[in-house]
Amino acid sequence: MGIRLTLFALALPILFSCGVRKPVYPMPDTYKKPPVEGYVKGLTQIGIASWYGIEEHNRKAASGERFSKHAYTAAHKTLPMDTVVRVTNLENGRDVIVKINDRGPFIPRRIIDLSYAAAKSIDMIQAGTVKVKVEIISTPSGRSGSYFDPQYTVQAGSYRDSQNARAIKEKLDRNYEKVRVESTDIKGDKYYRVRVGWFSNKRDADRVASQLRRGGYRARVILE
Repeated sequence: MGIRLTLFALALPILFSCGVRKPVYPMPDTYKKPPVEGYVKGLTQIGIASWYGIEEHNRKAASGERFSKHAYTAAHKTLPMDTVVRVTNLENGRDVIVKINDRGPFIPRRIIDLSYAAAKSIDMIQAGTVKVKVEIISTPSGRSGSYFDPQYTVQAGSYRDSQNARAIKEKLDRNYEKVRVESTDIKGDKYYRVRVGWFSNKRDADRVASQLRRGGYRARVILE
């Protein structure tokens, strides 16, 4: 009897350890790694910035305007053209306001490419790349959803006469949704672009562009 009680007493800790679930503690935020392209919260994106402009100076940017290394501009992969953002160097606290007029950067893990002038103003020329916070100040786009997610539109044509652009819009309104006329200035000249829809999937945008081309339009897909 004494031996049985002794064995039972020794087995009690093992039985209780199997029956009780150990608490699971969440991983602290400091240990969570952001996505490769930087993490996004609301109208803010945090990631790695680089700069460019020496070889690209005076070349045409993705927006159609002439790129200048002396202008306060930047390239971004998804933000609509002419969006104005504040870029803060998180290593020294300096910030600069720039306009998005180009696409890039095309190197993984980077979220924005600043012009030479913008990069110099936040003291990142020598470092080459720094961690930054990108905050949207204003954007001409009326699209829904996050501006940091890729969104496509189809440009049916670009016209110097606003009446021609509006006439094309009225014609396309019969068969397509979200047709609009967007104006832009290039080298002092104003152009009126007729654009159709917003698409999160490029294949959907390609399909609409193909339909428009069959209808005689010089349509192309634009990453807004």
